[in-house]
Amino acid sequence: MRDHLLDGTFVAIDVETTGFDIKNAEIIDLGAVRVEGGIITETFSTLVDPGFFIPDHIRELTGITNAMIVGSPRIESALPEFIEFIGDDIIVGHNITQDLRFLGKYSSFVPGANLKRPFICTLQLSRKILPRLPSYSLKNVADSLGISYQRLHRALDDAKVTAFIFLDLLEMLWNDYGIDDYFSIKKLSKTGRL
Repeated sequence: MRDHLLDGTFVAIDVETTGFDIKNAEIIDLGAVRVEGGIITETFSTLVDPGFFIPDHIRELTGITNAMIVGSPRIESALPEFIEFIGDDIIVGHNITQDLRFLGKYSSFVPGANLKRPFICTLQLSRKILPRLPSYSLKNVADSLGISYQRLHRALDDAKVTAFIFLDLLEMLWNDYGIDDYFSIKKLSKTGRL
């Protein structure tokens, strides 16, 4: 099983939005990286036009301006490409259930968006493996593992950091906790719906 995950393939994803309330917020940035044998082999990134001005606090957090999204696709066009990029691979994300809720918001009117995928949450995994962190934000977990990054709160950058966090956590599970003795891929992943 170690070879299956560490030497296998997964896709780390991230979604940036105009807010945290799923009913009223919209996706503005989609990012994903495919990892094969511990190496990022492909990336996916697109800004998404939410149909309204980006709130000031989100512009400050993400660095995404209204000018940057001019000419970007709406979610109806971007989401099918995003799902096609993921394919049948395991999805990895930090607080992935929130990202999946946002993606699921569009499943009723985007053909092919309502697909089941196994997923793994690095937020939940890091809480179990790194129990003494003061915070489990992507930044804090990355800093605690010595993972470098240029910026955060952009989907592609966060997806890359998430991928490296997952690989480090897997190594820790095998090296420090003997995961082969009591874990299985079924316990690490759940079946989600995009």
